[in-house]
Amino acid sequence: MKNYKKVLGEVKKLAWKKLKNESTGHDYWHCFRVVQNALRIGKKEKANLQILELSGWLHDIATHPDKDHEIRSANFAQGFLSDLGVDKETTKRVANCIKKHRFSKGIKAEILEEKIIQDADKLDALGAIGLARVFIGGGKYGQTTHDPKVKPDFDYYLKTGRSSTTINHFYDKIFKLKELLHTQTAKKIALEREKYMRRYLKRFYLEWEGKK
Repeated sequence: MKNYKKVLGEVKKLAWKKLKNESTGHDYWHCFRVVQNALRIGKKEKANLQILELSGWLHDIATHPDKDHEIRSANFAQGFLSDLGVDKETTKRVANCIKKHRFSKGIKAEILEEKIIQDADKLDALGAIGLARVFIGGGKYGQTTHDPKVKPDFDYYLKTGRSSTTINHFYDKIFKLKELLHTQTAKKIALEREKYMRRYLKRFYLEWEGKK
């Protein structure tokens, strides 16, 4: 792509301007981490790194309000990149990656870069960062942290987009992510990150019962 460094610089400035004060886990630094995940996977899987980098920075650019933010982000990105003079094919591929990135929509990724952006976004919900984001989300939606009498309910999660408690979110969504990943690279990363989270929950339950 011509003038890629200039385009990337403008995209990063836009992400900082729009997302620097976002407080629900979909902020500038979430985009930064998705980009790092995507490039790590993309190098292994021999994907188009420019498509991945632009998609990662822009995938949550219109995250407020949350409803259908993937569509609004894709449309915004398409217009923004076009205004920067990015060619139509690149713009279209980036927009498609953004449209298909969300877990809750269950949209099928078709090309490699779409699969990698899905994987990169899911990976940021796992591991130490994922733990922090689960509890940030619980606070945002006013969830009870834990209630042993309230069991995980995936149907309820799909219907509402919310878990009944913060701890139940691990079972409604987080521990399902590994099975939804496309690339072998992402699956290896996810395995270690999920193990870390499960160790944390073992400790959580012990402390909940006053045993630690």
